[in-house]
Amino acid sequence: MEAKVLWSNLLKQAQEAEFEIHTIPQNQRTRLWFQVEVQGNYLVISKAKRNSPSARLSMERKISYKDFEFVFRYYERWLKGEPGVRQEVAQKSQNTAYIFALISAGAKQVRI
Repeated sequence: MEAKVLWSNLLKQAQEAEFEIHTIPQNQRTRLWFQVEVQGNYLVISKAKRNSPSARLSMERKISYKDFEFVFRYYERWLKGEPGVRQEVAQKSQNTAYIFALISAGAKQVRI
């Protein structure tokens, strides 16, 4: 799976209709729902309207392809549970949890 292909698929899906997905914690934390829509070349993350519990966001988060691609490079290592990966990537992106969830959701759709 390539970051650019996955990004394009996610943009297309969000352009057709906003959608909600949840975070994917690797511990016992509660999964938090958030809404995804498109504004220009950005995926925009906001509070969930249909599902709960919703992520607590004081304002929308705009995710660029550059941010998505950066976090994407860490996804497989994070998924395998490699120690310290989450902290390493979180130092450079405040949107790590949302991007990991987007990658997971997008990867599932690609496999279908």
